[in-house]
Amino acid sequence: MTCRHRGLRLFAITIAIIFYAAMASPQTPSQPPSQKHGSFPHAAPASDVTARLASLDARIAVLRADMMMFVGELKIQAMASLLDALVERQTLTDQEMRRMHRQMMERMMTPRAEPRPPEPPDEESPEAMCSPFI
Repeated sequence: MTCRHRGLRLFAITIAIIFYAAMASPQTPSQPPSQKHGSFPHAAPASDVTARLASLDARIAVLRADMMMFVGELKIQAMASLLDALVERQTLTDQEMRRMHRQMMERMMTPRAEPRPPEPPDEESPEAMCSPFI
């Protein structure tokens, strides 16, 4: 009976270790804490914004999956990371929209060169000499 009991116990421990390893493997590496106290992350060049947005979208998808899978303290950490990523994405989008709006307003407000009125014809030009109104 002890041999069978020992075998069942070893089997249960093995299954528990395998289950724990399977649950722990999809965790994302811990992200360094984002900037706090209302300071916004540094904006990348405008050409790189779409790449950063795509990267943030992928990260948000992974964090959302992690949040749905975890329970307890891990879920709270995943939710905090997800909120940080969402805020970073929204901040980046807002900055890009402000930049585009500012450029548009500058283009609209800069005075354009006024078209010069056509010069009056010379009296010696053929059009003026042959005109019946002279």
